[in-house]
Amino acid sequence: MRIFMKDYIIRETTDFLSLSTLFHESGMGVTIEERMPDRIVKMWRMDDALSGKLLAAVTLEIRDGVYSLGDIAVRNDVQAKGYGRIMQSVVFDEAKKLGIKEIWACAKEPEYYIHCGWKRMEWEESPNIAVYCSACSKRGTVCHPKIMKYTFE
Repeated sequence: MRIFMKDYIIRETTDFLSLSTLFHESGMGVTIEERMPDRIVKMWRMDDALSGKLLAAVTLEIRDGVYSLGDIAVRNDVQAKGYGRIMQSVVFDEAKKLGIKEIWACAKEPEYYIHCGWKRMEWEESPNIAVYCSACSKRGTVCHPKIMKYTFE
């Protein structure tokens, strides 16, 4: 008989320093800091079950009056294992519990979001959820983020 065990543990956290470090190192415009921004509703981390090392992280936020998948990152050396989608599902589960009907995101990788069922929206017709992208000097030159929306059925 074989017993299978997940190689990760997901838990809610208040440790923004660890998460902001991962977000920053992943190329997001997030400042490394200890204090969790007020816009964050909840945060989760995925840790390696054996080493305890941070593998991935995600935040659920309120931006411009709407719920947003705020920041999501997977450590570079563990990419392509489905961890991003797992972390997205953690936010989706929480959103459903809260009765949220739609969730927004500013996506640096819009094709990935579309693959996961998100719809691309126009900047001009969307809430101002692009907290970092709006003022970033890379936007439109080396980075081309898109506003995305996911509607729960």
